[in-house]
Amino acid sequence: MKATSPTLEANPGKPGSMRGSASGSASGSASRQSHPIDWVWPDSLLRFGVVLVLYVAASACGNALTRTPAISDLIWPANGLLLAFLLPIAHRYWTSYLAASIAVNVLIHAAYGFSINRSILFSVANTIEILIAGFLIGESGGSKPDLAQAATLARFLGFGVLLAPLASTGFIEMVLTLWTYPRHPQLLSNWFVGDVMGMALMTPLILAIDKPGLARIFGRGKLWETIAILVGTGVLSTAVFLQTSLPIDFLLIPALLFAVFRLRAAGGALAVLFIAAPAVYLTERARGAFSISGAALNHHGFFILQLFLCVNIVIVYAVEAALGSRDKLHLEVTAAFHEADAMATQDYATGLANRLCFDRQLARNWQSALRDQSPLSLLIVDVDHFKLYNDHYGHLAGDECLRRIAAILASSSKRSTDTVARYGGEEFALLLPRSNSSGAMILAERIRQAVADAQLPHLPYTAGIVTVSIGIASMHPSADNDSTYLIHCADRALYEAKKAGRNRTESWENCAEAEIAQPEPQPQPR
Repeated sequence: MKATSPTLEANPGKPGSMRGSASGSASGSASRQSHPIDWVWPDSLLRFGVVLVLYVAASACGNALTRTPAISDLIWPANGLLLAFLLPIAHRYWTSYLAASIAVNVLIHAAYGFSINRSILFSVANTIEILIAGFLIGESGGSKPDLAQAATLARFLGFGVLLAPLASTGFIEMVLTLWTYPRHPQLLSNWFVGDVMGMALMTPLILAIDKPGLARIFGRGKLWETIAILVGTGVLSTAVFLQTSLPIDFLLIPALLFAVFRLRAAGGALAVLFIAAPAVYLTERARGAFSISGAALNHHGFFILQLFLCVNIVIVYAVEAALGSRDKLHLEVTAAFHEADAMATQDYATGLANRLCFDRQLARNWQSALRDQSPLSLLIVDVDHFKLYNDHYGHLAGDECLRRIAAILASSSKRSTDTVARYGGEEFALLLPRSNSSGAMILAERIRQAVADAQLPHLPYTAGIVTVSIGIASMHPSADNDSTYLIHCADRALYEAKKAGRNRTESWENCAEAEIAQPEPQPQPR
């Protein structure tokens, strides 16, 4: 609502305002024929109800501001608020919101003493403003514009903050001229400046307050901190603008920065509202640091307050952009760290754990088994005659063969505590904590059979398919040995499996028993 000249109203003794709805109508839709708007019911009745209630409050507050002693249109919040709610939705849903806002504005202006004709005039002017801003700023498909992007911000400032209010002001000027009303430059200036401030403040604020942000700051673990920060900001703003002796408005900047750092963009936007409410109310009543005595300088103080509120918005978006960049960088660094860590412990060709990872896990499992006196088993798997496979099929085919076998090994190990690793070349290792020899033997035989059942061709080999030999070692670790002894035993069992003809499993216990049963060699007579 804008302050109006007494000659424009029937009641010249009562300060009036020239203000209307930020709503749409048929005349507004005609301004952009490339974006036809047909009647469609609201996308959500709950959302429609919330927007309508907020719009009623914003329109009433805008009109009420012009009835203060300053009689100045410091800010008209209704246009920017409605624009922010329309931008994220498809154009086909706009008509229900715009029609409702027109009806609300006509009723509110009538309640403030305006004639029906002027109430309709103001609503049409604001409709033009909303449609121009919405069509020129909005993204295709009704997606929410990101004002942190330079191109989107430039469109918002050029079309939403400047062009749309200018078109609305021009429309009012044209109609008043046709109605042969006297020209009132101050009135039109108030209209333009109030709309500019409403767009510049309310639209970014509402866009910054999204559902995830609200859910985060008003969640169970953050609720009381959010309330304390917002209430504290409002109390500080009230204290700053109640007094007129000291220019201490700068104290609000650290409070706003703290709110943005703790509550991010959604909380920062709410903090700006808690700053703006007492600031606007008290400045209109000649209080606060921006109130300058003398009627000729009143508008100068209001202009400084408007700039101050714009700076608050810039702070919220600038700090949020910096925090967003920091978070993005943190995620990228964390992802790079995890990737580097995975690459350091993962075999590139097969995707299994590499030798370094295996050695670390073996040391951990050995110490754990030694402490708990639990069994620890190791399987070493060797692809039979793999050099012949590489010579015949090539190294690329050899890599694919190793990947197929690695997949079989990974699927055979069912426990999350087991470690499946590429031990080196064509050898693989399976580390089985808390697994005794019988369990290890069962798993080894299952793996050997699964590889044979895969029927991977291996023509240079007598069997004609790819097979594996597996050496098994199981023991209870003791202080007399270290983890290399387990590897030595499994490697010895693998040697015996290959010596016995390959495509078989062999246990270290069996090898040890065979060694014990074998008689000592007798010295040959000379």
